[in-house]
Amino acid sequence: MRLQTLASMSEVEIPFEALHDQINSAVDVIVQLTRHADGTRKITEIAVLDSHGRDPYRIVTVARFNAQPMAPDGRIYGDFQYLPLPRKLAERLYLASQPIPQAFGVAQSAEQLATREAN
Repeated sequence: MRLQTLASMSEVEIPFEALHDQINSAVDVIVQLTRHADGTRKITEIAVLDSHGRDPYRIVTVARFNAQPMAPDGRIYGDFQYLPLPRKLAERLYLASQPIPQAFGVAQSAEQLATREAN
């Protein structure tokens, strides 16, 4: 992950494993912005970090922007695809008295999640 690489380049010498652990503990959500052909920046992916401690980074996509081809007015339009939330995240929201938006739902199994590992 870029954060781990950036932090390792600082003058403070922190072991790589400790950086990995800190990132897994501190980062909850990742928001990806993309610059499109029309010059606008749009959120194209929202993901949650579903790993802890020294586990490999596990990123679960929960929303994805599906862009359409450029419209006649020269703009990019599209819509969001909402994916199930990991059960751990749903439980955290519940304990914080936060409702889960109906568009998401909660994954009943790991196979329902759009998960990938990152280095």
